[in-house]
Amino acid sequence: MDEKRKNLSWLGGLANSKPVSHTPDHIKEEVVLRPALRQLGTAPCPVCQRETAVFLTRTSRPFQNCGFCSARVFFNGHESMRLLKKKLKAIEPE
Repeated sequence: MDEKRKNLSWLGGLANSKPVSHTPDHIKEEVVLRPALRQLGTAPCPVCQRETAVFLTRTSRPFQNCGFCSARVFFNGHESMRLLKKKLKAIEPE
């Protein structure tokens, strides 16, 4: 392939181009990623007994979402929350 044709290739132009920032210079600030839901700790899944994370919903109700058996359990009553608290292994605060 001749040099002139190589320079006209759009793919060749992408390989040699520098990354372009679309953010204005006065807005350059560091982005901090945070989880959408607060994690309380881990507890055994009520269906398969594997350890799963326990999260708080936006309405401050605990729930589990098991990635193994796909069970999603919401704890809404006082008694169910009390039983969950007994089984919960809290995570260390950062």
